[in-house]
Amino acid sequence: MPELDDVDARILGILVEDGRRSFREVARRVGVTTPTVQARVKRMMDEGLIRKISPIFDVSKFKQGLVFHLYLRVNPAEIENIAHKLEKNPEVRGIYLTTGENNLTLRVAVESLEQLQRFTETLSNDFGVKQNSSQMIVKIFKDDQPVLIRPGMGVELKCETCNGPISGKPFVLKVAGRERFFCCQTCLGKFRETYEPKLKGLAIPIESPTPQ
Repeated sequence: MPELDDVDARILGILVEDGRRSFREVARRVGVTTPTVQARVKRMMDEGLIRKISPIFDVSKFKQGLVFHLYLRVNPAEIENIAHKLEKNPEVRGIYLTTGENNLTLRVAVESLEQLQRFTETLSNDFGVKQNSSQMIVKIFKDDQPVLIRPGMGVELKCETCNGPISGKPFVLKVAGRERFFCCQTCLGKFRETYEPKLKGLAIPIESPTPQ
């Protein structure tokens, strides 16, 4: 499992404070070159550590919209499947696995109580999920990233083919300049067998894998 070094942690900390900062400004504050910051950010995005850089809104500044936490009780064997389906719903802004009887918490944003009612009916009818309780978020005082970034923090990679965790050094395949990660030669081979003919037909470059 890769680990964040001091430079990675400092870059992430600065971007968490304000994602609008330029690579040049981040480099100046970290004490490295601009190309170093560009390469580090690209690597962390390729690894999936940074999913995207987007604005964080202050919901109190908007006239419309209601935000709720919904506390659900879900069959543990079905949690991941249901969570993956729910994340495609535009009302769902956050999904959290928790301890206790209510083991799945959703943060949803709706325009009205009627829309919330329709959404909760969808939970019951389409997913068979029971909502035990809900709370409306009236005001947000602080809503930072729930990750404490520090040097030496492990980064979990998942295999591009089987979606399983990569415990050792990953096998890497570069496709159109982006790194793809695999847990073993077998998964890497399956990926190449499935996609390489199509990618070559589109003139998309594939570089030979090298263990990291």
